[in-house]
Amino acid sequence: LIFVKFKARMKSTSLLLASLAYFLLGSAIAFTVSLESPPNARTSALCMSKMESLLDGVEDAKVSPVKKLIIKEGDGETPIKGSKVEIQYVGTLGESQMSWSVEDVAECWLKHQQGLYDVLSEPFNQKEVNGQVLLNPEVFNEKFIAEELEITNRIQCKKAVMAAKRLAKQIDEFPEGQEFDSSTSRGKSYEFVLGSGKVIKAMDLLVATMKVGEKAQVICRSDYGYGNEGYRKKTGEIVVPPFATLSFDI
Repeated sequence: LIFVKFKARMKSTSLLLASLAYFLLGSAIAFTVSLESPPNARTSALCMSKMESLLDGVEDAKVSPVKKLIIKEGDGETPIKGSKVEIQYVGTLGESQMSWSVEDVAECWLKHQQGLYDVLSEPFNQKEVNGQVLLNPEVFNEKFIAEELEITNRIQCKKAVMAAKRLAKQIDEFPEGQEFDSSTSRGKSYEFVLGSGKVIKAMDLLVATMKVGEKAQVICRSDYGYGNEGYRKKTGEIVVPPFATLSFDI
């Protein structure tokens, strides 16, 4: 009996030690991962801290509709309006509309919803309807619009909900980071007259601040990109969806 009890105790002790070792190993792995993860977060935060707003009167790059990050300093001249410039660029889809602020929702989306802007702009602002609220069907529904935003017109409620659903569907079809245009892949620079309106507003704003030889990134809200219509090929294929945030390396 003593021998059996001793073996049982030894077995229990072994299991306890094995469990403890497994726990410590798991903790060590988790701790290593947690130590390895922050550098990426710090790099992202560092990039954001180095970004600058390209709009007069908007100093904070975090809230600016158009922001710039210098990747490589240039050593040439800065072009003036009316001068012919030659650039190389890669354009990708930026952050989804889930990251929209209340102002972004109003300026990029609500303004283009016929018959809804005058009705919903003030309630949207008061209830802080941002991208996360707008694109969450469990929150942004007819009940929310009627009760929280106090809109009694059922047609307007349905119209707003359907428009929000179309926007949410679009996000799945056009993921963040998807390349939509590139002069680099074509092996040919793009030439245009600065300030002529031939390119989107964000590109005009960015290039006007660059020096020859400089490489920079611009991130812009849809109203400084392709707006509520997006961009289509001649075949009708959608390249940039409506209301898309854009990112260009130029």
